[in-house]
Amino acid sequence: MVNVKEILEREGEVRKFAGVAPEGFILVHEKTLMDLRDMDTWLDWKTGRKTIKEMNKKNFDLEEKTLSLK
Repeated sequence: MVNVKEILEREGEVRKFAGVAPEGFILVHEKTLMDLRDMDTWLDWKTGRKTIKEMNKKNFDLEEKTLSLK
């Protein structure tokens, strides 16, 4: 049996949008794009120390926490 709550905890909110982007594309959180403008973050991504998926999850989690505090 598929545990949706477990998947969302592990994969984050990004998983919800997996079927929305056209094939071959991924959806990237706006904050993730802004983070990549920072040279250190970009270098971490370029060298494989960070992934877009990890940055997306972090940004979606922060957004969810912010919305739940309101």
